[in-house]
Amino acid sequence: MSSDSVRNLSPNRIDKEEFVSTVAGMAEQVWDFHNRWGFGSGSFDGVNPSDVIVERREILAEEIRELDDAVSSSDDDEVCDEAGDVLFVALGHVEALGRNGLRGVERVTVKNSLKTERTHAIRADTGKLLPKEGKPHKWE
Repeated sequence: MSSDSVRNLSPNRIDKEEFVSTVAGMAEQVWDFHNRWGFGSGSFDGVNPSDVIVERREILAEEIRELDDAVSSSDDDEVCDEAGDVLFVALGHVEALGRNGLRGVERVTVKNSLKTERTHAIRADTGKLLPKEGKPHKWE
């Protein structure tokens, strides 16, 4: 992300309800998909989270590669579809992790909700939101 694009961030163009509803709809379909094919959270009872992700990580890696290929092709619809595929699989990781995954989502949600302009800033060359204090290596 260029420093110009960081400075020119614009407000959302879709409303919150539409965004939340669409993502919630995907989450419901991820659950149904896992249930239908028998590889949801129930198939990992007693398995630690790292082992679950080891078993699933190539699925996400493939989707990320496909997203990268789509970006290189400059096909807008393909980019959007592949971004959706990445989210579908990432939500699948969370569902496969069961309650551990849900607790992780809750922790990350709280952590990100506490970030403010006082505590964090956007690194201009990457677009990454970083803490202003405590992690100087991330600013190098």
